[in-house]
Amino acid sequence: MATLIATLLLIIVGGLVRVSGAGLGCPDWPKCWGCWLPPSDPVKIDPNLYDTSQYNSTKMWIEYTNRMVGVIIGFLILATFLHSVRYFRTTPRLFWASLAAFVLVLFQAWLGGEVVKSGLRPGIITVHMVMAIILLTLLLYIVHNSREKDSADIKAHSLGIALRVLFALTCFQVIIGTQVRESVDPYIKSVETPDAQPRSEWLKSAGWKDHVHRIASWAVLILSIILARGCHRQKLSKKVRQLAYWVLGLVLLQILLGITLAYMALPPASQVLHLANASMLICAEVLLLLHCQRPKTISP
Repeated sequence: MATLIATLLLIIVGGLVRVSGAGLGCPDWPKCWGCWLPPSDPVKIDPNLYDTSQYNSTKMWIEYTNRMVGVIIGFLILATFLHSVRYFRTTPRLFWASLAAFVLVLFQAWLGGEVVKSGLRPGIITVHMVMAIILLTLLLYIVHNSREKDSADIKAHSLGIALRVLFALTCFQVIIGTQVRESVDPYIKSVETPDAQPRSEWLKSAGWKDHVHRIASWAVLILSIILARGCHRQKLSKKVRQLAYWVLGLVLLQILLGITLAYMALPPASQVLHLANASMLICAEVLLLLHCQRPKTISP
């Protein structure tokens, strides 16, 4: 659970990195301006290796915090994996899921370095986000399967297809939404320049991606309404119904945040909340999917 919460926090911090344009606050990796600890003054930086005119203390610490949270998560996932070894024979799925999470977090660390080295190249950031979603689902799977009381509701199995479609569509929305953010990134980087475009014009650069993102949000809303109504009408377990209502509520909040972004010139706070809420929505849908699977016997 600690690892899962820390991973959600990392996604939020990553959102802060993006909206503040701090992705290159530390222009190298794994060091920061050639130092293991962020330099307190640009005079401590080798001017032959780095352009010290780009030094920004605030952006540097935002990016460095992002990296430190990532390191903490790495150690937490390592601890989870080591603890799972004792369950290799009794509950092997916990071991294999923990091993997969550990391998994935190592890959994410490497990919984070590539993001910085590439100068925040479009496309690689989307892959980084997709890997974060996969890591979230793995951690939720581990938490769910380590608790016997979290057995599935067999009556909810009929909702499986609708749930999978909703989850796939939500993942698509996260991916296309990341693409929209990539389109906005160049404007965030140039916001302090004299010829910077007003924030109200930034979304236009996303073109068809923004239009697809908006249209698909209505499909997500319709599916979540159908799902919540189905859970209510079939009188499923209280936990399943609550999760379905949470999914619907998070979808409504996500659409409200999207409207705020589109018509209020992309306020930074709403950008971070939009990403954080998307992560929570993914978690709620994965938990609902797990509760709607056929029950499995948990070994003692």
